[in-house]
Amino acid sequence: MRLLGVLCIVFLFLFSAGSAADWYKETLNNGLKVMILENPQVPQVNISTTVKVGAKNESDYYDGATHLLEHLILFRGTEKMTGEEVGNAMKKHGAYFNGYTSSDWTDFVISLPKENLDFALQIHADMLFRSNFPKEEMDMERQAVLEEINISEDNPTGKMYRSSLKALYGNHPYSKNVLGTKKNVSDIPRDSVYAYYKRYYAPNNMTLVIVGDVNTQSTLAKVKQYFDDFPKGEVATDCYKAPPTPTKITEIEIKKDIGQAYMMMSTIGPKSDNQDQYALDIMANLLGGGESSRLWKKLKDDLGLVYNTSFSFYTSKYEGMLFAFAMLSPENITETEKAINEVLENVKENGFTAEELRKAKNKIKTNHYLSNERGLNYADNIAQYDSFIGYQFVEEYPGSIENVTLAQLNEAARKYLNTDSYVKTTVVPK
Repeated sequence: MRLLGVLCIVFLFLFSAGSAADWYKETLNNGLKVMILENPQVPQVNISTTVKVGAKNESDYYDGATHLLEHLILFRGTEKMTGEEVGNAMKKHGAYFNGYTSSDWTDFVISLPKENLDFALQIHADMLFRSNFPKEEMDMERQAVLEEINISEDNPTGKMYRSSLKALYGNHPYSKNVLGTKKNVSDIPRDSVYAYYKRYYAPNNMTLVIVGDVNTQSTLAKVKQYFDDFPKGEVATDCYKAPPTPTKITEIEIKKDIGQAYMMMSTIGPKSDNQDQYALDIMANLLGGGESSRLWKKLKDDLGLVYNTSFSFYTSKYEGMLFAFAMLSPENITETEKAINEVLENVKENGFTAEELRKAKNKIKTNHYLSNERGLNYADNIAQYDSFIGYQFVEEYPGSIENVTLAQLNEAARKYLNTDSYVKTTVVPK
């Protein structure tokens, strides 16, 4: 499953215990999908609006425009308010607000006391549809994004991950760095970014989710008051190209001024509409989901080769990604790669056990419930997944995990674990 954020266990009220029938859903005349869930246990309102536009929608010319737009919308003001005025208004109303950009979507959130719902919807609509970012404001935000790119380049695991994506996906949109390139972020004209914004930031490309202590009908009336007048726009189109078929082991070595090494061994997984994804979530948990996992026991406990290790599968709209990760001493890279492949080959040949399957199902379902306990997390999950696979994915996920059989799990392992064709990326000391 896609990693959507830090699991929060501060507020112990289980939204995910509800059924899909608890949601009120309506699509406005302009195409905006609205979802409202009443929960009066905490006097809070949480709003998440996901735009069905991410790095996958960018041509080369617009590389990095989506992420730059996220910054501009959050921090550089609207036709009615300057960026400073927006920030001050948020503070005055006790609001937490933020945004996130991925390959598949861009997300904007607000969380605040329930009595400030009217303010939240009004400023949310203003930021989403009336941002204007004057050139001087945009130039200032360019510098913030360029610094973010610099920081990401200095991070060894981030650099390794992005290098792996580029080699693994080829011309596929997921090979792109969501942050964009320094050159494009520096050079793309303000008017081009504004045209991109006006093309795609339309209500028919959005899902607006509200979770909290609200009355559905009065909240819906307010949504219509602030959102109903914006016209439909161009439907977002993806710049999709299939990833290359791996035929060999591709090796990438990155040298940095560090004292230890990092390694990723990555390969392509299924799309989000493929039922294999649930078996792969279980497989990833059993291979590298903590100290009881197979990789941890073999690489760290038995052989003492690594400081840390994990295995992950990311669900995305298009082809997902599977990868083994290790943090280790440089002299252990070759032996660790061999040991990882031995673990994977053993799984392909002998499979997992029924006991392992039960353990993984329990752990995954618990983590899923924890990730949806906090209202903002739940609204975020629903909005993000609705942008590319449907919100039902979140509601049905525990049942989908529970339905995976041992035979399906072991077949998925044989199908997707490649020990002779993958991208091996290492970051080593200079």
